[in-house]
Amino acid sequence: MGRRIRDENFQEWEAFATTGDFGFPRPARIVFRCRTDPETRPRHVVIDGDKSDAEARLTELGEAELEELLQEAETLG
Repeated sequence: MGRRIRDENFQEWEAFATTGDFGFPRPARIVFRCRTDPETRPRHVVIDGDKSDAEARLTELGEAELEELLQEAETLG
C-alpha cells in the first residue's frame, strides 16, 4: 500500500513500505519517491520491525506526520 503527499514545494511524493526486495537492504523502510520529478533521488526512513510494521506505520500516520517523515528522510544510496 502506498500514499501520496505534496511537500512545501508542491512536488508530489509517493510513500511506500519495503524491505530487502527490489534492491533495498534490510531493515524495513518507508521510501519516498518523487512523482513530479523522476530525476529526484528517492528518500527513505528506517522503521523498526518488518515490512508489515512499516505498512502499519504508513497507514497510521496523519498527513502532517507523513510530511515530517519526508523532511527527515535521507537520500537513498
